[in-house]
Amino acid sequence: METREIKMTALKPSVSDLRSHLRITAHDLDAELVQKLRSAVVSAENEISTVIAPSKFVLKTKPSSSFLRLRWPVTSVTSVRVDEETMETGFSWDEDGIRFDEPVDGSTVEVEYEAGLAYVPDDIQGAILLLASSLFNNPTDRPEERDRTTARNLLRPYRRWEGRS
Repeated sequence: METREIKMTALKPSVSDLRSHLRITAHDLDAELVQKLRSAVVSAENEISTVIAPSKFVLKTKPSSSFLRLRWPVTSVTSVRVDEETMETGFSWDEDGIRFDEPVDGSTVEVEYEAGLAYVPDDIQGAILLLASSLFNNPTDRPEERDRTTARNLLRPYRRWEGRS
């Protein structure tokens, strides 16, 4: 099981960018814009198999090997616990996940980590704005296929195939 907290203050594009894209000057729709922006970010992340929005994750799982794949790209690991005991050593991490020095002897592993892009390219930001604005303008319909196709074309060069689940 994995939980996630998106750091909205670090998100690119921002709510302000989406408001400008939609030519909205008032702030009374910001709560709805945040929700549409989050949905668009998650959609774009699923398309390219990459965490775009800087986020905190907590993963609880059963150990199955000496490598635990995390959401890419991992930027830091805050803590690793095995059966609620914190591990200080015996593992290393990189942007793909955690490697344990020895097979994990326990029933559950809990990893707190952060992942997300340090820099969001303009193409990805454009795709997110297209998706979010389509969700905002068509709240009861499916996003227009035109917007979806354009967004996919913008995201295609960033798609990661390795490590895709």
